[in-house]
Amino acid sequence: MLALVKYGTGPRETELREVPVPEIGDDDILIEVKAAGICGSDIAYDNGDHPNHLNCPVVLGHEFSGVVAKAGKNVKDWKVGDRVVSDNTGYVCGKCYACSNGQFLSCPDRKGLGYGMDGGFTDYVRIDGELLARNPNTLFAIPENVSFDEAAILDPICNAYKAVIQEGRILPGEDIIVYGAGPLGLFAIQIARLAGCANIIAVGLEADEERFKIAEKYGANHIIKSDKQDVYEEIKRITKGDMAAVCIDAAGANAVMKQAVQIVRTGGRIVRIGYDKRPYEQTLDPFTDRGVSLIGHFGYDYNSWKNVMRLLELGKVDVKGMISHHIRLEDWRKGFDLARSKKAIKIIITKDESVLSPLE
Repeated sequence: MLALVKYGTGPRETELREVPVPEIGDDDILIEVKAAGICGSDIAYDNGDHPNHLNCPVVLGHEFSGVVAKAGKNVKDWKVGDRVVSDNTGYVCGKCYACSNGQFLSCPDRKGLGYGMDGGFTDYVRIDGELLARNPNTLFAIPENVSFDEAAILDPICNAYKAVIQEGRILPGEDIIVYGAGPLGLFAIQIARLAGCANIIAVGLEADEERFKIAEKYGANHIIKSDKQDVYEEIKRITKGDMAAVCIDAAGANAVMKQAVQIVRTGGRIVRIGYDKRPYEQTLDPFTDRGVSLIGHFGYDYNSWKNVMRLLELGKVDVKGMISHHIRLEDWRKGFDLARSKKAIKIIITKDESVLSPLE
């Protein structure tokens, strides 16, 4: 079978290869992949970023959904034909503080599907029985009214849910700022709307004009272009001087932190989703002076997935509107370059020829 393999940690050390279909043991499950989403981290790995995350050679792709193709004889909870989506946990120790508290993605020994273990940019993925024993909730059944495409990109919605609701602890009637107009930022805006936020303020660049239209569709009632407007003064005007309760940093630039600490209210919260490998060359005194909490965000947990799946089943979040392109696995390089150009929002790798998008 064809698979997109990251064979080295350097830039563009990624290629399509023929690999064998995984063999499964008595406790394992084999998933036939029906849809896989291209994530910003896939692009980062192709760029040569986060080499410490990678266990090369490895099949990329951690956002995927499919059907159970095979189940080992000891598997009781799943059967052939079940529609499933994985939370991409991969491997965890099951003993550390994080695992003991259900925060499996933060296990120091974790090997995530799609970078630490073989992922979904291929035809079949093996889910290890040892993982199923340690984290039975690593697989979720897909409701009948939810498509494989929608299920494949639950990862970014669940990230947004955890950032806004579980970590940001936003309350109805409070104001929230969302930096970044990529998928995480746009999903955070949807979740903020569901949470009943008063002012949902999207902050980005003038180049994000098309994505701002989507942000407004999903609930942003204020748009600030940080390269053209004074963000502090605009936030002060919108909130009538109170500033915002929560700021979600889905952009990841260190410059956002310097700004964010001034535009949340005293005792406010900043949830940082993005990465910036450059050192933070600013004083932390404003955080102390204003009692602002900086919360490092990574991933999601069982509650994130369970609650978002219910919202999706009930039609309360829009995922289809976030999917801009469908491509073949063979066109992965064009898809990656399209994602880099910001001309796409979410790209789905599929075998369904009827939904393929034209590519230049």
